[in-house]
Amino acid sequence: MGHLVDYQKPVFFGCEDCIHYIGTGRCKAFDPIPIDYFDIGEKHKEVIDGQNGDYVFETTKERQYDRVYEVEE
Repeated sequence: MGHLVDYQKPVFFGCEDCIHYIGTGRCKAFDPIPIDYFDIGEKHKEVIDGQNGDYVFETTKERQYDRVYEVEE
């Protein structure tokens, strides 16, 4: 029988966490942010074809963590 272990899992930064996010689904790179890109948030590390300027994800927010519990054998 396994036992329960817990660890901290980093919470993914979304578009709303970026310093370039304007609000209501808009940012300096996209107006509006394409739905296919909205969930990439912190993965937007390089300029994407069709975006405005050379804006990429940047944040000043502190990383948050979720506590996760799993069974370890």
